[in-house]
Amino acid sequence: MTRVGRGVAAAMALLLLAGCGAAPATSPPADAPGAPPAALPSATTPGTPALDPRPGGTLTDVPYAGTDPTRQALDVHFPAGRGPWPVVVFVHGGSWAFGDKAMPAGTGYGALREALLAQGWAVASVQYRFSAQARFPAQLHDVKAAVRFLRAHADELALDADRVALAGDSAGAHLAQLTALTADEPAWEGAEGVAGPPSSARAVVSLYGVSDLTNLGVDLTEAGCPLPAAGTAVVAALLGADPTRGAGLRAAVAASPVSHAAGRRTPMLLVHGTEDCVVPPAQSRRMASALAAAGGPVQLELITAGHIDGRLYSPEVLQGLVVPFLARVLA
Repeated sequence: MTRVGRGVAAAMALLLLAGCGAAPATSPPADAPGAPPAALPSATTPGTPALDPRPGGTLTDVPYAGTDPTRQALDVHFPAGRGPWPVVVFVHGGSWAFGDKAMPAGTGYGALREALLAQGWAVASVQYRFSAQARFPAQLHDVKAAVRFLRAHADELALDADRVALAGDSAGAHLAQLTALTADEPAWEGAEGVAGPPSSARAVVSLYGVSDLTNLGVDLTEAGCPLPAAGTAVVAALLGADPTRGAGLRAAVAASPVSHAAGRRTPMLLVHGTEDCVVPPAQSRRMASALAAAGGPVQLELITAGHIDGRLYSPEVLQGLVVPFLARVLA
């Protein structure tokens, strides 16, 4: 394992796979780099579900917004003992086009969940709308709505609303990064779910993610990795436009976490495999450099592993890196 110290950080998530449908046609995004695309239609707020936090138990399929309750739902896993518990909000990967919030035993997600619960932290795993249902920033709005929902219902869920962290892998890590980096920018908040509570986090754990949508192809080429057969189709499906030119390029810049690093102080742990030819580690180095230049607290860890590799969920990573990092920021 190669370790790069606090002066450096990493990036978030993206799987470039073929077969993604085009996103619905909508109006073009705003022109300015770093500005959000045009807002999606406002949504309804779901009624408060019956919330019964049982130590060691799980609440499943809790709706946090009302536009698409089957997609806009979360599972909350509770540790043993008594609350209020700190909570780690986990966002799954899958090219923004597939995947599931389930964190079953015997998987990397399950190992992460168990490692966090063992520390007395609740884990909230978020489902969100995919690019076939809604273009970006709908996915970001959903994650932010989930964080706001958890804070709004912290008393019922026995959660500590002041001790919230974000984590994600691949596309989910991209969304986790953006959620934290845009927490004080109302234009990115969206109109989904509960209004009022912040979508901020004390820290972010990013696993093998994308940070710069505009340079992913360059990084793959320089790493000697084959370019995906789908080309930029996955990103185009997410943004609703060709990310290499015009409005699509501006949207890609705005949707890249590196565009929002300036002035940020949210601690980030960024873990990436050196053998990753889906999201090359150069993406993490880009985020590391951007956050370090901004003076933000950041830790980049390069592991001998590929993309979605079991070695990234080993005790060396989970107990050796992730848990100590979160223990410091959630104390």
